[in-house]
Amino acid sequence: MMKGIGIDIVDISRLSEKVADKILCKKEMLEFKGYLNSNKTRAMEFLGGRLAAKEAFLKAVGVGIYNGISLTELQVVKDQFGNPTFKDNQSCFLSITHDAGVAVAIVVVY
Repeated sequence: MMKGIGIDIVDISRLSEKVADKILCKKEMLEFKGYLNSNKTRAMEFLGGRLAAKEAFLKAVGVGIYNGISLTELQVVKDQFGNPTFKDNQSCFLSITHDAGVAVAIVVVY
């Protein structure tokens, strides 16, 4: 049974490296910095995708970012098949995509 659904879209061009510490947890930040060293475009897609995923999750569970949950408390990881999911929350489906300067994420909580 589906309990909630959330979707979010992020204009990647509106992001800067300076906001990464407000969005990413420590492990995500390490991955982001690795991308920055090799491919800034990919780094910003990563940041936009993580922001969209986390905001979509909060929408799906009915909690806003101003209600006590920090974006840095959520961590997007890859499952055994390489698909994105949230660490310690296996009761949701997450899909992230980025193209043409935007990142989009959808979360279904079941």
